[in-house]
Amino acid sequence: MALRTSVIVNRINNLSDARYCAGMGVDIIGFNLMLDDPQRVQPDTLKEISGWVSGVKLAGEFERAKPDIINDLANEFNLDYIQLNTPYLIDEIEEIDRPVIQKVFINKDTVDSELLEMMELYSSVVDSFIIYSDDFKSVDETNTKFLKEIAKQFNVYIGFGLDKDNINATLKLVKPKGIGLQGGHEIKPGLKDFDELQDIFEEIEEN
Repeated sequence: MALRTSVIVNRINNLSDARYCAGMGVDIIGFNLMLDDPQRVQPDTLKEISGWVSGVKLAGEFERAKPDIINDLANEFNLDYIQLNTPYLIDEIEEIDRPVIQKVFINKDTVDSELLEMMELYSSVVDSFIIYSDDFKSVDETNTKFLKEIAKQFNVYIGFGLDKDNINATLKLVKPKGIGLQGGHEIKPGLKDFDELQDIFEEIEEN
């Protein structure tokens, strides 16, 4: 299956999610490797997943881990990308030996010019940005103008507020590099409700 835009699915924590995403044409699947998070993916699970899936890139999601620890884990699990879910110093990012996806938050109080200035500063040391929001529940007229401005200047994934009803309009108006979606827990081992992901995949499937 081929998709019309690049797709990252974060928080993959089980083999059924990983295999499903790989089969649907997802480009990157991300794993929570945050050291102090009890929900982090366990090494055996990650090794099982990386051994079963093919044709998809693997990303480790980190918050405060030091660059040397990130590099060690990237080598151990053959990660292709590192996603940083909190801001790192530029010097620290330069020590990471995988392409970096930097998570960026926007909210109703975000000063557009300040965020663009920060992204400009980081753009030379990261591969791309993934945009999240706790304030905005949807991509709509309240934020598309700003998102379009960001996407015009940088490689960005839209990681919030997407559903089957607005995904095509978002891709057409904002023109991001891609979109970011969320995986999750299985209902029970081997059984996963894929309805929400599948609805979006069907909308962006190449005809």
